[in-house]
Amino acid sequence: MESIVIIGGNAAGLTAASRAKRINPSLDITVLERLPQIAYSTCGIPYLLSKLVEADHLISFTPEKFQEERGIRVHNQVQVNAIIPGRKRVEATRVDTGESMTFAFDRLLIAAGVRAHIPNIPGNDLKHVYSILSLQDALRLQQHLETASTVGIIGAGYAGLEFAESLRTLGKTVRVFEREPHVMPTIDPDMAQIIEFELRRFGVEVFTSAKVLALTGQDGRVQGIKAVSSLGIVPADLVLMDTGVSPNTDLVADTDIRIGLAGGIAVDEHMETTVPGIFAAGNCAETFCPIRRRPVLNAIGTVAAKQGRIAGENLAGRRAKFRGSIGTTILKVFQLGVGRTGLSSREAAIERIPCVSARIEADDRASYYPGTSKIWIKLIVERESRRVLGAQAVGYGDIAKRIDVAATAISSGMTIDDLAQLDLAYAPPFGSLWDPLLVAAQAVLRRMD
Repeated sequence: MESIVIIGGNAAGLTAASRAKRINPSLDITVLERLPQIAYSTCGIPYLLSKLVEADHLISFTPEKFQEERGIRVHNQVQVNAIIPGRKRVEATRVDTGESMTFAFDRLLIAAGVRAHIPNIPGNDLKHVYSILSLQDALRLQQHLETASTVGIIGAGYAGLEFAESLRTLGKTVRVFEREPHVMPTIDPDMAQIIEFELRRFGVEVFTSAKVLALTGQDGRVQGIKAVSSLGIVPADLVLMDTGVSPNTDLVADTDIRIGLAGGIAVDEHMETTVPGIFAAGNCAETFCPIRRRPVLNAIGTVAAKQGRIAGENLAGRRAKFRGSIGTTILKVFQLGVGRTGLSSREAAIERIPCVSARIEADDRASYYPGTSKIWIKLIVERESRRVLGAQAVGYGDIAKRIDVAATAISSGMTIDDLAQLDLAYAPPFGSLWDPLLVAAQAVLRRMD
C-alpha cells in the first residue's frame, strides 16, 4: 500500500487528499495540520467578525468527520519541522503535547499556505495588533472586539476592505491607511476612486499615500498610528494588518526543492517540485500566469483548490496538468461589488506591453426596469495583437457575470473584436440590449481605430 503525506489541512491539501483517495481508494493518506481546525473558509472570516455567520458555519469538516467520510487520517495540531526527501519522511511535533512524530511517505504534497508579512515598524509587537490568516486568528480577535471602539486597518487590499466593512457594520470607528496613492492597488486608479467614495459614504476614514511609520502604545497595548501624511498620531485601540503575505517555504530551505523566482515553491504543470514524488499546491506554491507566460504568486482560494485537485490526481498516479490562473477575484465593499481579472494597466506597463484601455459607465439591466443599478467596466487590450488582457468591474449591480465572461474571454485568448461580438443573453430583468461588457469593448475599439 502506497503512503501519501499531505502537509496542510485546508483548500489545496484536503482537495488533493479527497481527489487522490477517490481515484485510488487503496492509498494510505495522512494529512498533517498545525492548527486545531481544518476545512474552513478563510474568505468567510470578515462575515464572522460582523456576526453575519457563526464560526461553525465556516467549517466544512472536523478531523473526525473527514476521516469517517473520506477514509483519510487527519492529525491536527501537528507542526511539521522538517522534510527529509532522501529518506522519504517528515518529522513533526504535536503542538499540544510536544510529542515528536515521524511520518514515512512514498509521495508528498506540501500545501503549507502563507504567513503574514508584517512591516518592520516600531510597535508592531504591541498587544491588540493582529493579522488574520486563519480561523484561530479571527476567534482570538473576536475576544477583544467588544471593548474596541476605534480600529485602524493598515493596508487596503482585499482583506483590508472587507474588514473595513465588517467592523464598520459593528459600529466601530474605522480608519484605513494605504501607502499607495489609492485603495486596492491591484486595480486602476480610475476604478479605485469609486471604492474610496463608497468607503467614505459609509463612514470609513480613508488615508491614501499614507505609509505607516510607527504604532504607538502604553502599557504594552496599541493606542495609535503614526503615518507619513502628517496626521499626527491617529487613535486606534485595535489594529489590523493587511500588509501582504509570503509563501510558507521554510520547510524546503535545506532540501533540493527549489524556490522559484516569484518566491514560492517552484512546480511544473503537474504541480511536482524539483524533487520527483514531492508536489506543492496552494498559496505556498507558484502558479503559472498564461498572460505573462511565467510563474507568479497568487494567494487565491479558488486557485489553491484547483491546484490541489491536479496535485491529487498526480499523487494517485495520473499526469494531469494545471493550466494556470489569471487572477480572477471579486469582493463586496458595502453595497459595491468589485471584480478584476487578468492584468491591470499598471501590471501591463510593468510587463512592457503597449495597451489600449477604456472605462464605461452603464446600467446593469434595462434602464426602465425596477432595481436597475449603475456599474463601471474597464477593459485593457494589447495594442498589437488586440488580445484582451484585463478587465475590471465595479458597481451596485451585477458585476459578477461581466467579470466571469471577461475571464473566459481572456483565458480563451479572444481579441477585442471577438469579445465585442459575443452573443450574450438579454431580457430587461437581467441585462440591456447592449450588455455593458460589449459597450466597453466598443469603447476600446473606437480608441484603436
